[in-house]
Amino acid sequence: MKQKYLILKNDEKNELIIRESLEINKDMFSLVCEETYDNKDIESAIAKDGKHLVSVLRTDNMYPIGLYADKLAESIITMYGTEHKEPIKLLFDDALSFSKIQEDLVVSENVEDVEDKVPEDNELFEDDFDSHKILKTNCSIKVADDEPDDNGIDSEEEEN
Repeated sequence: MKQKYLILKNDEKNELIIRESLEINKDMFSLVCEETYDNKDIESAIAKDGKHLVSVLRTDNMYPIGLYADKLAESIITMYGTEHKEPIKLLFDDALSFSKIQEDLVVSENVEDVEDKVPEDNELFEDDFDSHKILKTNCSIKVADDEPDDNGIDSEEEEN
């Protein structure tokens, strides 16, 4: 799936607008979300750090994955750092992004590091729960005599 983000800075209204669109057909996008932020909130988030900006950008309606959120934050920081008046368009392709992440994981992991992370057989069977807590074992389920069983037949009818 492809996603497109359009970042607009509206200085007249002192706001930042982000529009998220998804590809519904080949090269045909549909707007799925538009969020508006106050410039003061964005500027104060930029002053703190990029992670804080990402948390401000994420809402109930728009919650991009980390990779996309970081790119959005970078673009916004660039936009606010210069007198950039033009909208910024970002296009993401999930298939390419996730395959790139997989490649990065494979390249960054040493085989020895991976082997060190694999638990030994006896570690898989070790108990991790607190042995001081006693589990309640005297619980029982009592089935009423007049309730039907799984087949819809009363237990009394079955005996007759």
